Amino acid sequence: MKRGFFSKGFASLISLGLVLGTSNNAVANNSSCLSTPTLSSSHQVAQVDLGNGATASAWQWYPGSDASSASLSNLGTKVSLITGNLRNIDFGLLHWELPRTADLRMLSYTSYNALGSINGDYLDVNGPWSAMIEDSNMIYAPTGDSNVIGMVKHKVNPSKGYRSLGYVKFGSKIFRLTGVNQLNPGTNSVVLYKGDFFKDVTPKGSVTIVFRGAKVLKVYPQGYAAKKSAGSVLQIRGLSASAAKLIKAGSKVVLSLPSAPEYETRMAADSVHAYGSISSNTTTLNFDSINYAYLSSNSATLFDSEFKETTKSGRVTLRIQPDSLGNLVIKNVYRQGYFTKVDDSGYIVQANGAAATVALKFKAGDIVTISRSYRSQSGFNFINAGGRGARLIQGGKFVWVCDQHNKDYRPRTAVGWNADGQVFFLTSSRGFDAADMGMRQGGSSTDQMGHWLLNLGATEAFLLDGGGSTTMEINPFNAGWQRFDLPDSAWYRGLSNAYAITVRN
Repeated sequence: MKRGFFSKGFASLISLGLVLGTSNNAVANNSSCLSTPTLSSSHQVAQVDLGNGATASAWQWYPGSDASSASLSNLGTKVSLITGNLRNIDFGLLHWELPRTADLRMLSYTSYNALGSINGDYLDVNGPWSAMIEDSNMIYAPTGDSNVIGMVKHKVNPSKGYRSLGYVKFGSKIFRLTGVNQLNPGTNSVVLYKGDFFKDVTPKGSVTIVFRGAKVLKVYPQGYAAKKSAGSVLQIRGLSASAAKLIKAGSKVVLSLPSAPEYETRMAADSVHAYGSISSNTTTLNFDSINYAYLSSNSATLFDSEFKETTKSGRVTLRIQPDSLGNLVIKNVYRQGYFTKVDDSGYIVQANGAAATVALKFKAGDIVTISRSYRSQSGFNFINAGGRGARLIQGGKFVWVCDQHNKDYRPRTAVGWNADGQVFFLTSSRGFDAADMGMRQGGSSTDQMGHWLLNLGATEAFLLDGGGSTTMEINPFNAGWQRFDLPDSAWYRGLSNAYAITVRN
């Protein structure tokens, strides 16, 4: 999206033999969606091992009939993918000094363990449109709710699903489990449903095997939504399905299933808002935004030393610094407000309206404490998170309504994931350098991005900023950072933040 001026080894995936098609359900429910070409070997132009099971792949449709006959821009389309699994990688937030911007190459350098990166949130002159959480701390937040995506620390409820490293053996054939009791597993998955599954009927796989104890009771070669009371139910999708069809009723079963973990990392989408306070022995002032340049007319904003520009002046300004004992002390109360930068290790509070009336109760020399946190609508505890755009996929269903949106070809960026822990970074662009600053030439429609992610195996997916912001970088073994969506010579836009797949901490 053009920047405005308003406040507000998954190696099997990229096997040359794999062809990814369009979702029939999505097309049936969205008659005006564009046709989505398959990400097939005939158009694959890159395949890169990034380490830790992460890979980068690209497909190119060349300008002219090659692209236009595939319902893509006649200027050409390159689809670029980075994927990895949360068993081996983490989801990271990249940012520069607030509210300053930097191009994706510079943002990528800020992470010593990043394997690949994409542009993140929409932005304007005040900073990102949505909150940012890093290392479980909210470091930036506009006033009000922010829609975010990120990695959460999730307390596992075994009946509602988790990733697994177990296996099921039928005779000499071994099937490695990807999960247990998962409601929306990905395209390539082997999920075991036990008697404690929170629903009575299991999701249907491509092939279903029901067993009890050490014996196979029934094999459904076309898949079956089995009742959990039937026994242990194995639902198999994708690459393992053909081998599963060969299992026979009566076969001997060996199950190896480690205990469920207490916690696991997952991707999640949510709405969050900041809250916090500055308190002395006699006065408490609440604030509801952090490091956000645009000041609310009736509340307070906390700035810390991550904010590198001069703050706007509130009606009352508090300057806070640590003393030699580490206490936070109010050094100045500017009763008429004050435009200022934040001292190293210090804080600035800018208050307006009703909050300014409370701020006036503080005095220079007061020792204060600062409490800052956030609330999420769903109660998620995010490790890293940043802003997101519109939803494309929910619960394994394509939910973007093509009839209500344009089908313009643009560079676009999206992120998706599934219960198996697979994370997908996806961009579309022209694939060639162009003198338009990357904003409009080539790319894809939004619905095509959603269909690609759906067929890659994402069960949840969201748009990110696009147009001139769309950028993807990779960091292959011993090769250094390189641009992957366009040539390195292409123009880079300054970004407020970015997202990375990183080596697991």
